[in-house]
Amino acid sequence: MSDPASISPPECLSVAPPRRLHLRLSVLMFLQFAVLGAFIPLFSVHLKDGLGFGPLRLAWVYATPALAMLVSPLAMGQFADRWFAAERCQAVCAFLAGVLLWVLADLREPVAVFTVSLAVWLVLQPAVALGTTICLTHLAAPEQEFSRVRLWGTLGWVVPGWLLLGWFSYRAVSELADALRLASLLAFTLSAYALTLPHTPPARRVTTWLAPLAAFQLLRGRAFAVYCGCALGVWMTIPFTSQVTPLLLKAIGIPRAWLSPTLTIAQSMEIVALALLPMLILRLGVRGTMLLGLIAWTMALTILALGQPVWLVVASQTLNGLFICCFAVAGQVFVNRKARGDIRASAQALLAFTTGLGMLTGNLLVGCIRDLVDEAFPPTFAVGAAIALVLAVVFFAGFTDDETA
Repeated sequence: MSDPASISPPECLSVAPPRRLHLRLSVLMFLQFAVLGAFIPLFSVHLKDGLGFGPLRLAWVYATPALAMLVSPLAMGQFADRWFAAERCQAVCAFLAGVLLWVLADLREPVAVFTVSLAVWLVLQPAVALGTTICLTHLAAPEQEFSRVRLWGTLGWVVPGWLLLGWFSYRAVSELADALRLASLLAFTLSAYALTLPHTPPARRVTTWLAPLAAFQLLRGRAFAVYCGCALGVWMTIPFTSQVTPLLLKAIGIPRAWLSPTLTIAQSMEIVALALLPMLILRLGVRGTMLLGLIAWTMALTILALGQPVWLVVASQTLNGLFICCFAVAGQVFVNRKARGDIRASAQALLAFTTGLGMLTGNLLVGCIRDLVDEAFPPTFAVGAAIALVLAVVFFAGFTDDETA
């Protein structure tokens, strides 16, 4: 099978000058990650302090993105690969996410919060996955170009945190739910912008009608199977930080208004790493780059388990950014390279399904551990660090990038 990255864009796709195309796709990345960055960093604090949710209720609400990943990306991959243009699917999903995020900001009952949060992620997850697919489809050389476009997504994550810092600092009547309202406005903006993106129609000539089924066949390759297996395990550990790190920072004395900006330190390192990603892949290869990400992640969770000194806990956020770039983003490029053109959206959706299954397990695991240890931070993070260490060893022993060379 020829390398999809080496195949020129289909004739049916509109071809824009490279600089203009890069600008348009960079804005797309900025907007879709700005939606996430507006509310995710503060969501656990909103649930705990604003709504009074305990560890198990908080864990179930945090499990809603994972539950959505098990269904919506694969379904949307089928739509984008076979029936409707990807940018139109993204526009619809982003609009619905905007409506639901605005509703979620005013809810307080646990069942209502869980239900609407699940609905938000059922449309928001495929919107993000489709954005990645659109970029990887139109870029002439994804391995070299995608990281430079993707880093604008990291900037998009950072900017809302600083906007909220100003809002919370100077508005006495502000509340954490305002983060959800900001995310809603950004989702509406993303929806409108998606309609201006390069046309990305479904493939005209396909080898199988059911695109997700064809994507699952990629698991026959050893490298792809090992990567997906490690991704499943790694995303089991993500909730240890997404749920608990904001609470830890608050417990060690970081003011509420500074929580979101402090968490953006991870994105600062991510921007640097994304700029260097093509060089890292060239020098270290796919295997070495992703292994570097896993090692950084293990170190980050270990530092959080120690919980002190404060400066080291804050500085450990840079390791988070290195992990996201070297393992997650490099993994998206790897998956795109392994998938032929008519199943690319479904291949990215399969990756989202895998990470969703891991996050579902991880969120519930974190809730149970925090409940058992009376919400103590060190033993909670220690479990996550142990899992990450095992995964780094498995990846080192089992993954070979000869199939991707």
